[in-house]
Amino acid sequence: MPILHAQAQGQAKDAKGNDVQIPAPAALQINGPRLQVSVTLEQNALQTLAAQGKPVPVPKVGLALIDTGASHTCIDEQTAKELGLPVIDVGYMVSATHEKVPCNIYPMSMATPIATLNCPRAMGASLAGQGLVALIGRDVLQICVLHYNGLIGQYTIAL
Repeated sequence: MPILHAQAQGQAKDAKGNDVQIPAPAALQINGPRLQVSVTLEQNALQTLAAQGKPVPVPKVGLALIDTGASHTCIDEQTAKELGLPVIDVGYMVSATHEKVPCNIYPMSMATPIATLNCPRAMGASLAGQGLVALIGRDVLQICVLHYNGLIGQYTIAL
């Protein structure tokens, strides 16, 4: 089982407007556990396109948030459109502030530093404003071991 262990990092502005590093526990609390990923079309769909001689989308690199509050893995809606991912269904997102919001469902693959995750039913969501291309939800986390150590600002995930 591949393991990723990470120390949170972050910056803030001091009273003079200069960038300063913030302590790892504060960075983890503010930003959450994030990791760099590469998102693209789901692997089976990619293979089908390649076999047909059609162009395959260039993966997009960005940050994903490990989100234990998300029941489904999500892809940024704009990123999905830029990649040309097909809408395969419509699902309903429920959040702390919204109930039954219709969302596009996309076949997505996400390469992390330790494994490639096939997410055949990723929900489209507006994530770019948070600096994210994806959320890793409980549909993926159900096959993982996650340790969140807020006291020292570190997390470990095993896939």
